[in-house]
Amino acid sequence: MKLQAKFLGLILAAGLLGAVAVLALIQGSVHSIIIGGIEKSSVVLALASIHDLAAALASGRETDLLPVLQKLQREEGALYAAALDPDGRILAHTTVTEKGRIEDDAFTKAGLAAGEPRLRKDSLRGEPVLLITVPVWPPAADEEFLLSGPLRTGPKTRMGTLKLAVPLRAPEETETRILRDISLIVVLIGAIVCGLFVLLARGMLAPIHGLMAGIARIGRGQFDVKVPVLSRDELGELAESFNAMSGELARTTVSKEYVEGILENMDDMLVVTDPEGLIQTVNRAAAEALDGSEVVGRPLASIFDSPPKEEVVRDAEVVLRAKNGGRMPALYSSTVFRGRDGRLRGFIGVAKDITARKRSEEALLAAKLAAEASNRELETFSYSVAHDLRAPLRAVDGFSQLLLSEYAGRLDEAGKDYLTRVRQGSKRMGHLIDDLLNLSRITRTVLRPESVDLSALAASIGDELTRSEPGRKVELVIAPNVRAWGDANLLRVTLVNLLGNAWKYTSKHPAARVEFGTENRGGSTVYFVKDDGAGFDMSLSKRLFEPFTRLHAANEFEGTGIGLATVQRIVSRHGGRVWAESAVERGAAFYFTLWERKS
Repeated sequence: MKLQAKFLGLILAAGLLGAVAVLALIQGSVHSIIIGGIEKSSVVLALASIHDLAAALASGRETDLLPVLQKLQREEGALYAAALDPDGRILAHTTVTEKGRIEDDAFTKAGLAAGEPRLRKDSLRGEPVLLITVPVWPPAADEEFLLSGPLRTGPKTRMGTLKLAVPLRAPEETETRILRDISLIVVLIGAIVCGLFVLLARGMLAPIHGLMAGIARIGRGQFDVKVPVLSRDELGELAESFNAMSGELARTTVSKEYVEGILENMDDMLVVTDPEGLIQTVNRAAAEALDGSEVVGRPLASIFDSPPKEEVVRDAEVVLRAKNGGRMPALYSSTVFRGRDGRLRGFIGVAKDITARKRSEEALLAAKLAAEASNRELETFSYSVAHDLRAPLRAVDGFSQLLLSEYAGRLDEAGKDYLTRVRQGSKRMGHLIDDLLNLSRITRTVLRPESVDLSALAASIGDELTRSEPGRKVELVIAPNVRAWGDANLLRVTLVNLLGNAWKYTSKHPAARVEFGTENRGGSTVYFVKDDGAGFDMSLSKRLFEPFTRLHAANEFEGTGIGLATVQRIVSRHGGRVWAESAVERGAAFYFTLWERKS
């Protein structure tokens, strides 16, 4: 909040509080004058009638009491007047029908017990009234009559109580009207006073506004600032001092700003110490990495896990203690900082974060070891498959074919069926071995990333599938201009397996739909292949990408169970992940990402 607003707010608050206080005092005074006057005059009139009422009470006749009460009602302007015996029973009442009723409310009971007049504001049939009770005593032996209880002495017995109800609506309306008029006057006077204070405040704050504008310009880097000197008082002296300071800043801060700009925009961490090795200054990069508010004032050695043994080093590999207890590998260089006079001023250290480089080195080493181990295993496996399995399978298939072709006449139908099954089994085994070899080659293949047109690949594969079964009715939907960065051959294998599965598992439907496209999820591109075919139970999805896993019987859909494992290997090598969503007979959707960022 600006100073002027604060000053004006203070004035308005003070004026408001003053007005409230004045109105409160006035309200109390007006209330005391009007309502208090009514109370006093009513009690006085009531006491003046006590003599006549005592005489009437002595007779005990209503005909004696009623004229006294009616006279008092007229003089007071009361709503009613009543005479009560010591037990609260109404002996006479200006409303005749009330005679004989016992007044048992709390106020009346208190009045029957009190030795002096009592008053209370109340409401009667929705109208504000002043209730009054006055005790009536018999005359003393040595006086004509005694008015009230506190002056009474001796064992005299109370004769009864006078009760009045005086209306208050007219006095209260008068009080309200007077207070309203006074409030308007006070508000008007307050507004005039506040306006005068506002004008005075503006005049007083004008020099301060000039200083504030000058300070703001200096904050924006405009150092040669002059503010007007509007007076010869303390504010004028402050303006002159400010002008002198801004001139000095303009002469001395250009080179400092230039140097500080360079240091603050360095990517490397800069630390400056005093001669004792206590950190005095850090740049932005160091403050962000090391928590600058914590390291300033601490020994330089405290930022290292193991500090360099020499004060001056060059490109030493160190581990820094980063924010939140973390550790940061860095290259550290330091030098001595001396002043123009040659005296030691401290030390300057520069550290370069090499976390990414270390991670890359570790990842490369781990990948190299894993690749070497995998290659050795795959080479052994490939050799075994090629030389130990394929040759026997070819022999089985070949001899079975010879038996069928040359000895068919000697075999019955059952024998021919058995040989046919043997050949089919050997062929399935051959396909399985081929798939396994392909899977091993995928793991060994060196990635050659490039920009790949996945839409064109999908269209080509779709054409091949359509030509393989021209009689099928399949709507093939391929999103245009879908590109990805990866190995073209491996990405083709991925789409061949996914689109081939979609084609296969929709074969039981007379009309089918297969779609390839992309979605955006969390800022990442997700590729998908969807179909409306047989689907599968999602409770089995954890096994979906394991080799040799089949979720459908062989007599329903053919296959070896290697295709999705191959897809998973390829996607993993491209830094992505693959997953599926499906329901039985409601189709399946396979999603995969490439080069996904790891959190």
